Amino acid sequence: MSICIAIAVPDGIAIAADSQTTWNKSITQVLQKDTNQMVDLAQPIQLPISWSRMARKLFQIRLNDIPYAICTAGIALINHKTIYSLCKALEKKYTGDGTYEHAVRYILDGMKAELRKQFKLDNLADAHASMVLELVISGFDEQDVSKPHIESWMIFSGKANVGTGTLLDTGEYRKWSNVINGEHTFGGCWIGRTEFISHLVTHKNPQMPPIQGQYELLSLADAQDYTRFLVDFTCEYQRFAAMVPDCGKPIIAATLTPEAYVENIIS
Repeated sequence: MSICIAIAVPDGIAIAADSQTTWNKSITQVLQKDTNQMVDLAQPIQLPISWSRMARKLFQIRLNDIPYAICTAGIALINHKTIYSLCKALEKKYTGDGTYEHAVRYILDGMKAELRKQFKLDNLADAHASMVLELVISGFDEQDVSKPHIESWMIFSGKANVGTGTLLDTGEYRKWSNVINGEHTFGGCWIGRTEFISHLVTHKNPQMPPIQGQYELLSLADAQDYTRFLVDFTCEYQRFAAMVPDCGKPIIAATLTPEAYVENIIS
């Protein structure tokens, strides 16, 4: 799993992500003790079997020489290729105008096309297994620093529960956007192991002050520290929790402005 965060503030966008990749074995059947018969489980059990550091969950792509930042969570491979390698391949083939809407559509369509290749299907809704990729795509409208644009998307095969009460089979779903009715707002989103951050920012302990949420008052340097803190909190909480950690350091952090994407590794 992963934890990835992107926050828009007046001077740009701050992004951070962990860098651990965990491989799980999905157990769908068990042997019944008395009968020695295989029994199907109602829900698969995910058993961690290995992990690796320095996975590319946060990176830049340039479309029409315009920088975009991509964060990923969920499945690490599509058709035996990393999400990073797929996005870099799309970068080389891009011939559009580089506008945010066109860039997002190009990336989503590219990921879905590769997923269809994996399942050898024309329609992802017909897939026998549900695979989910989460993406946060960050950029700017009109290359204007006052118009940051961040969207969170799900790309999936089969049917997916997106919290609406029904299963969707559309292959894609936009979870969040900071642009509401054409207005650019300051704020952010996180994908992956979001329950740890949600626990922190929505706590009900009256003896503790709330976490800062006035993003329009944050400098870009503050936003950098904020995103790093939340990723670090998730990694350290898991480190000391009664669980097998599936998020881990080092942290990859970056800032995005209309002019440049700047990345740092924080151990």
